[in-house]
Amino acid sequence: MGVSIDDVKKLREMTGAGMLDCKKALEEAGGDMEKAKEILRIKGLAKAEKKAGRETKEGVVHVKLSEDRKRGVIVEVNCETDFVAMNEEFRKLVEDIALHILSVEENRNKEGEGTEILSQPFFKDSSKTLEEVIKEAIAKIGENIRLSRFSRMDAEGYLHSYIHGGGRIGVLLEFKAESLDEKTMRTVQDVAMQIAAMKPEFVSRERVSQEVIEREKRILSEQARREGKPEHIIERIVEGKLRRFFEEKVLLDQPFIKDEEKTVGEFLEGTGVEVVRFVRFEVGGL
Repeated sequence: MGVSIDDVKKLREMTGAGMLDCKKALEEAGGDMEKAKEILRIKGLAKAEKKAGRETKEGVVHVKLSEDRKRGVIVEVNCETDFVAMNEEFRKLVEDIALHILSVEENRNKEGEGTEILSQPFFKDSSKTLEEVIKEAIAKIGENIRLSRFSRMDAEGYLHSYIHGGGRIGVLLEFKAESLDEKTMRTVQDVAMQIAAMKPEFVSRERVSQEVIEREKRILSEQARREGKPEHIIERIVEGKLRRFFEEKVLLDQPFIKDEEKTVGEFLEGTGVEVVRFVRFEVGGL
């Protein structure tokens, strides 16, 4: 089947593979983007997974918590230049966007792209929508500005936030603990720094869906066959590589950045801290 040049470009942005390889993968996958990504990975052609639209984005990631640490929001707001990203007017707008999401009840535990909340009446002035507030800032600052994504958490436990690199990376983390004493907060800060640095995708192995595990097994099996490995040892090879997958993608299985002799799970033993969930944003969509 024929595939569109836009889909080929999008797949290239997501995977880092060459245009011709992306075209062939999409044709083989019948136009299915996820299947095409899988084909490229099996062939060893996909580089580090990327998300579309990364190349020219500037902006900041910002996190806001309520005083009781029960409500929190993380946002990515983009602009055209790093100069504007440091501008006081832009930073004030980002703060207002985060406060709006935190203040509006219908946003409880909601996440997504910014477009789905732009029509909401602005929390400071209900005569305007959030979209109109952003357009006013665009006219004043002179650059295009976009709320790219957000995630609001309403916690049964408590929330913690961490910002790195002046707003290039942000983490919003929910945890359970008996108290918020100094030791607990140091522990949670270390975990948030781990998430920022090592980019885990899951809290624990139990949170990795069977669908994801089966996909990885399928990819690893095909890679081994293409490398000419004997069929009777492929299962053992896959199990070994799957353990490395967990060590890379699962927070509690990752080597702890402050002491690589132990995992994050081992670091948390005896601290009374339980990680419930987390969100990590990086400017540009990573």
